[in-house]
Amino acid sequence: MRLPIKDKRFVQTTLLWLNILLLALLIRLPFLSHLSTDYTGFLEPWLRFFTSEGYSVFEYDTFNYNVPYPYLISAAVALLPDFPVIAVKSISTIFDFILAFFVYKCVRLKYPDQMTVPVLAFLVVIFSPTVILNSAVWAQSDTLYTAFLVACLYALLRGRQGWALIAFGLSFSFKPQAIFLTPFLLWLLVKGKVKLRYFFLIPLIYLTAMLPAWFIGRPLDELLLVYINHANAYSALTQFAPNLYQWIDYRNEELYPAGVILSAYVILVLTLLVYKSRAKVTSSLLVQLAAFSVLIMPFILPRMLDRFFIPAEIFAVILAFYIPRYWYVPVMIGLSNFMVHVLFLYQYKPIPLNQLSIFMLVSIVVLGLKLLRTLEYLPSPDPRVRGGGLQSVGS
Repeated sequence: MRLPIKDKRFVQTTLLWLNILLLALLIRLPFLSHLSTDYTGFLEPWLRFFTSEGYSVFEYDTFNYNVPYPYLISAAVALLPDFPVIAVKSISTIFDFILAFFVYKCVRLKYPDQMTVPVLAFLVVIFSPTVILNSAVWAQSDTLYTAFLVACLYALLRGRQGWALIAFGLSFSFKPQAIFLTPFLLWLLVKGKVKLRYFFLIPLIYLTAMLPAWFIGRPLDELLLVYINHANAYSALTQFAPNLYQWIDYRNEELYPAGVILSAYVILVLTLLVYKSRAKVTSSLLVQLAAFSVLIMPFILPRMLDRFFIPAEIFAVILAFYIPRYWYVPVMIGLSNFMVHVLFLYQYKPIPLNQLSIFMLVSIVVLGLKLLRTLEYLPSPDPRVRGGGLQSVGS
């Protein structure tokens, strides 16, 4: 008995996705036993504390993360008590797929009548060497908060402002590096594309995430100030991050205020440029603004870590699918990210960090010039090109 054409397509699509998911898991499988220094130095001691004390560990500031991530770790370890490493890495791996899914959804908006291109975007992310190293090898949570940042962008592309700010609130609840997307949200605010009332969802989500630990016994003021209290964990201007501080004495702590002022100045100038622009806010412009935001922030902010350019790589992938001629931008960022991960995990440095910073600077210049053309401050090489894609972000 022959299946109808629709049923055949459904079976073919299902098999395709199952094979993709299986292959992605198989690639990660050999790395699950790897123990990074971050795992043995931070995660493993906390897991021993959790094993001996149970959920009362949330009464204390014993973990170098905000409490939502330890919530997930404790739940995973409770399910897999004999395999704590796999339990921790399973969280990151699950969010690898969630991240790739939201990238797929963003690209699907650009190509609604095509299946191949969005699937290709999913493949680029799920098989990214950086993503694999970060989660399956390093046991880090960067794909977790990045997944929510991409969900924020996807919601805005759909015109769902409330859901976008909820996604951002979730991202910020997990990691403070969610602030890399705040200039993007500020730019949409000054353009009137995101209403101010939706920003109150961010502290609401943050407070809600704190409640379980508060009920267990952790002081509320300690929970609210956890990012501020941990802000001085690293004193160097850069911790292996390929940004501008690789070109100066990154051990000079006196330059920290200057770096903060520089960052604020750059954001202010960009905000004024966006506000004064008469360009129509299209989906292409949204993607450009988001990609530029998460790229420029870790490049100019001091005290950045090696992993903090992962959002830049992922958003650059989305940008490359919206504007294919910029395919080389995620390649440059991805190469730099990969080299930094290899340096930390395997102490192998084929390219010096100050040279990797050049890749990031070139990416910033390329995307910055494109953004200025889209905002109509510079003439476009092709006068017919005016953003492209969806024509609004909703109200």
